[in-house]
Amino acid sequence: MTTPDVPPSGFSWVQADRAAALWTVRRKYVPRVASAHGVATQERKGYGTLGVNTCTVYSHAEVQRVAAALESGEVVLDPSWRADTEEGVKGARRDALTTCGCVVLMLAAVIAVAVLSS
Repeated sequence: MTTPDVPPSGFSWVQADRAAALWTVRRKYVPRVASAHGVATQERKGYGTLGVNTCTVYSHAEVQRVAAALESGEVVLDPSWRADTEEGVKGARRDALTTCGCVVLMLAAVIAVAVLSS
């Protein structure tokens, strides 16, 4: 994947998904990587039918700086944070299984309450 060195006009902030793709890290670790490497952030608010939604965006230039440092080996991240390592894949799988387990437990609780109340 190639990325432009200079962001397009009017495109100075990126969302966490884009930063994760540029850094090849798991989405949940983007705030930690950004904080550790001094990437500027900004809170954006969106208004919808369900109320206010707040989203953190990251400076595109600084995301590119960290991506270049990662690529050159100047910055090294914990392998479990990365999306392209065996540890990272195992961690993502564990997170997915944990989420599925929680959903199954919630459904079991709803069914148990329904059965016990009738």
